[in-house]
Amino acid sequence: MSVDPEQREAEELQYSLRSTFFYRRQREFKKLLAKICEIDSAKYDWSSSESLGISQTSLSHVKNKSIPYSQVFCHPEVISTSPQLIAYYRLIALLPQKGLQRLVFGVKALEEGSIRTISKDRSLRLAKILNAYISSIIDGDPKFSLEGIHFGALMNFGTQINGSWRNEIGKEGTRRVKEFILTHFIEKNLVKEIITKDETISPPVKIVPPIDTVQTFTVKNGYKIAFSSEPDISIVSPSGSLEGAVEIKAGIDPAGALERYGAAKKSFDKALRENKACTTVYLASCITEGVKEVMVDDRLVKQDFNLTKIFVGESARNEFLQYVQWLMHL
Repeated sequence: MSVDPEQREAEELQYSLRSTFFYRRQREFKKLLAKICEIDSAKYDWSSSESLGISQTSLSHVKNKSIPYSQVFCHPEVISTSPQLIAYYRLIALLPQKGLQRLVFGVKALEEGSIRTISKDRSLRLAKILNAYISSIIDGDPKFSLEGIHFGALMNFGTQINGSWRNEIGKEGTRRVKEFILTHFIEKNLVKEIITKDETISPPVKIVPPIDTVQTFTVKNGYKIAFSSEPDISIVSPSGSLEGAVEIKAGIDPAGALERYGAAKKSFDKALRENKACTTVYLASCITEGVKEVMVDDRLVKQDFNLTKIFVGESARNEFLQYVQWLMHL
């Protein structure tokens, strides 16, 4: 049975973004694990384990295997000091965020760092619930191991990631384009400096830093690329003039194509008010006939690229990257 070319392109885009999204997110668990391994369990009082929700049998299992308590059990003082570590203990307890919200209270903002403090009372309530579930897992498995509980945590994390995927396709598409651009300029040895969001200035590097940490980078002729929103990517001249504005829309639903273009249009309007000579570039995975007609009437978009082809085809990707390089007079 023949497959519609547009449908195939949409599926290629979706699976391409999905694969990198999942791979990127697995690093989060590694970071949590690294932070947990830095904790000195001896600094905390575990003598009243039952008051922390820890069963005596599970505590004995962990002790007999010489596993540091804090790598398995949640001490309220640990999550009070570092609320983002709630995610680690929730994952090994095999609880989803929504489940924990029903059992105790919501922890999403604490795990993501948008809320940085938690009271001692709430820390204790949370630790008791988490430890009760962790204890139950350990008590129910005579062959319990730290490796096994980590495998379970990763399965739990995978379920969470899968649930958030559809809401993240646009963000992941934007990340990928930014990575392509920065990687291209690094490989061409054209980067002069990189400035991260915490305003750290880095000299030229050979390895691309995590793209979410990068704010701007400057090339050797003084041109600069800024990563933000409205526009997603700005190309700025050495004198500070906005010479390029790139908008990225990775959505694949044709019904939302005009809406996505409308959002990009606002960004282009703003860019052209700043500099009438600014080159506006629209990267979209779904440019319908209706969008094409509006783009012609608006005359706001000076160049457009098929985002799907950029993601899955080296030729289209190189064409886009060469165009960006040309805009920067390189």
